Amino acid sequence: MLDLRLFTIRLGSYTFSPKLIPTVVTLLLLYLLYSLGQWQLSRAESKESLKQQITSRAELKPVEIDLLPEFDEEKQFMTVTLSGRFEIEKNFLLDNKVMGQKAGYHVISVFKAEDGSWLLINRGWIERSKYRKDLPIIATPAEELTLSGFVRTPYDKVFMLAEQQYDIRKWPVIIQSINIKELEKVLGVGLKPFVIMLDKKSAAGFDRNWPAYKLDSDKHIGYAVQWFALFCALLGIFFIVNTKKKDDDE
Repeated sequence: MLDLRLFTIRLGSYTFSPKLIPTVVTLLLLYLLYSLGQWQLSRAESKESLKQQITSRAELKPVEIDLLPEFDEEKQFMTVTLSGRFEIEKNFLLDNKVMGQKAGYHVISVFKAEDGSWLLINRGWIERSKYRKDLPIIATPAEELTLSGFVRTPYDKVFMLAEQQYDIRKWPVIIQSINIKELEKVLGVGLKPFVIMLDKKSAAGFDRNWPAYKLDSDKHIGYAVQWFALFCALLGIFFIVNTKKKDDDE
């Protein structure tokens, strides 16, 4: 069965005569390598598109939050301004955020806007204590503020073996991901379906080196080139191995 040849093509003094099983295996590997290359190209295209979105929308004039009643993907990364007050005690610590090789949290604060709407504001990164039980003290202004930042849908996708638990007996509360529906139940209020990423000019923030601006599409193009190079190498090896002089076959 392994010696069964699919066909024979004569090319001058050479013959190309591939065997069945090696051909099937090679075709499967070629399909896999090609698919991986295309996947990396699609990731590069997505990141490049996202970079352009961020850049173009950052140049637009900020809009007031009450003029953004309905949210969709077209409003992603738009810059907004809002006035209101923080709920001083109600801060969430989004876990597993690393900056400069230091472990820390993103501070997610609850904010009530002037129009009565409730929002989550990501105020930036704060370093974690050496001991996890020692939670940082979050300084939160009590006065009315006017802030600005860009809109982003919750972006943390964390694999968890068990359902996330919220212990609100003591604030701040550590969370592993931002789930708007779950946090609405915890807070007992309706929330806007997005998070405001506080800009660097606004007060009441921490380290705001947002990862949204670190979108590198070049590395995905490099990976794609590697997969396509392996595709070509395998294809070349397949033809060389199955091509022989006539005398050899005879």
